[in-house]
Amino acid sequence: MGFMPTSTSRRAQHYEELLNRLEGEVIKLRHSPDWLRYLQCQARFHRYSPRNVLLIAMQRPEATFVAGYRTWESLDRHVRRGEKGISILAPLIQRQDGADDTLKGFRWVRVFDISQTEGAPLPSPVRLLEGAGPSHFFDRLVQVANTFGFNVAHHNLPDGVNGECRWASHVIAVEGRNEPLQQVKTLAHELGHVILHRFEANRAKAEIEAEAVAFVVLATHHADTSPYSAGYLSSWIGETEDPVQAIRSSCDAIHHAATTILDRLDASCDPQQQQGASS
Repeated sequence: MGFMPTSTSRRAQHYEELLNRLEGEVIKLRHSPDWLRYLQCQARFHRYSPRNVLLIAMQRPEATFVAGYRTWESLDRHVRRGEKGISILAPLIQRQDGADDTLKGFRWVRVFDISQTEGAPLPSPVRLLEGAGPSHFFDRLVQVANTFGFNVAHHNLPDGVNGECRWASHVIAVEGRNEPLQQVKTLAHELGHVILHRFEANRAKAEIEAEAVAFVVLATHHADTSPYSAGYLSSWIGETEDPVQAIRSSCDAIHHAATTILDRLDASCDPQQQQGASS
């Protein structure tokens, strides 16, 4: 039926081998020109204060990358005509020769989300997956989602968003314009969130765990998601953190969620087992 090793020790060895492989892909990516270009691009985006983060969320909740008009131009992107800027507060600094800068107050400035711009794509360490996933795998993962009380629906999501776990409505939204393998990987990722992250406040930790879960689940069924997963993990791990430690610190959670999904995938092949998994 499934490809999952049956004994606890064999499962542990299986996960160990897969995580070693994933860690190797992350480390290899971090020595590539793609990663350097990504970091150079990220350096152009300001780290906004909590107050400005709140202002951005109030005016444009779906915002992902926010920058000023000239910053977008420097990245070969242009704000579309007629777009309404997001108002935030910028410090008003008085500079004097031979003296420390003085904060005189704040002024309102306008910034724009990437969805309000057009032009060259931003450098990214992530490559969307292409091709087909394992046979009928998406439909079987939908059945797994149903056992947790979640429905799965295809949506046209904002640029750069491939999936969403919508807790309030118990819906997993998957970007329907992506290729089948990417959709399958996204659904496995969102199932990782369903199992592990209902009350997780650390977003980076949650994304690292969910992506590692998706990698393990797909790799167990002989589908390689590393062209996407390595870049995704790298972007959430950050520039200075040890990638191996970041993944290993969540080993137990990754093992638990991957095992849960793989067991329920096997049960989905047998109606009687599936009924038991749903209870």
